Amino acid sequence: PPASQPHFAKFQSSSFTPNDNSSFDSEFARLASSQNWTPGSQEYVRQRTIAIAEELHTHYFSQPSQHTPLPAPPSAHDPSQIEIRRNGYQFLCREVGIVPPPSQIGECKRRLKAKLVNIVDLIDARRTGKKVKVWEDFRSFKAYTLLPEHRISKEDAKGTVLASLLQHLPCSGARRK
Repeated sequence: PPASQPHFAKFQSSSFTPNDNSSFDSEFARLASSQNWTPGSQEYVRQRTIAIAEELHTHYFSQPSQHTPLPAPPSAHDPSQIEIRRNGYQFLCREVGIVPPPSQIGECKRRLKAKLVNIVDLIDARRTGKKVKVWEDFRSFKAYTLLPEHRISKEDAKGTVLASLLQHLPCSGARRK
């Protein structure tokens, strides 16, 4: 996995030192503790969603030689940013078994939406080398994804790459992931 963790590195201090090889959930739990974010609180969920979006950008949408998050969305007039996005979506496609990946971003998004994949598992594939689980059974995926530690704020995900990976999981009080 790449050794760049820009989101977690922003918080480096005497009370928090990023660990590039730990799982996202472990790293975020340590960060939240160092920042006094109460698990389940609105701030905790918001910060976790931000961290997930930035980690996805780092691991899938950064230029190979640079690990800085892309601005979202990139300018339609900046071909280099569009190419980085296309490469990122193609990388995500390959990660979940869509081979060969489509050449168009829109088609990549459509094909990704058809896959049942937990977003944090995608991040951990890059952080820890763990293989991404692609779920076949919707009910099992839904049960796993709706666990409190796997949820993502739909509102905070709007306008980010997360939106193209979220699944609609209907049930009373359900959130999207």
